[in-house]
Amino acid sequence: MTGLEVAIILVAFVITASVFAYMVLNVGFLTAEKAQSVISSGISEASSVLYLDSDVIGSFVNNTGAQSEICLTKAVFYVRLGQGDSPISLSDSKLVVTYTNARCHASVYDSNGTITTVTGVTGDGDEIIEQGERFKVSIDFTELDKSSVDPAQNSQPDVYVHPYEEIRIEVRPSGGAVLTIERTMPQVAYTVQAF
Repeated sequence: MTGLEVAIILVAFVITASVFAYMVLNVGFLTAEKAQSVISSGISEASSVLYLDSDVIGSFVNNTGAQSEICLTKAVFYVRLGQGDSPISLSDSKLVVTYTNARCHASVYDSNGTITTVTGVTGDGDEIIEQGERFKVSIDFTELDKSSVDPAQNSQPDVYVHPYEEIRIEVRPSGGAVLTIERTMPQVAYTVQAF
């Protein structure tokens, strides 16, 4: 082999190595960029959190007789943002509210506003919750039909929560963390009671 042939082979190896190095660096940059976007979206998700700002206030159809016959017909609670959190839209197109008991599950916030209503208590009157604002969430379980829950129920009282049963309400904004309220219904002594 002559010196010229060796030089050609050496140049070919250098070019191949530089192309391979370029590809490795390019993939590394793409991976770093993707990781940065994931971190950025995670931070924005964590910087918008709804907090429960009160007990859940329940209304019951009665408070006499057997506890198994007492039904939770309405739940009211208040939400706020955490200190330094980003504003969150609570309009019906940007928010999902779900309800679960031991027998069924349902989405209870829709555009007609008959089951769940979300109204500003303090603030500037828009549907966006910002620092220092407080919103009232009211869920009227009597508006739920026994056939509209999943799975469909045979009787309307099975749609409701009764004392000593668990209830789960989730408020899911389009951005930010999910507010989950889980409670075990206590013994009911009054027609309006916090739990």
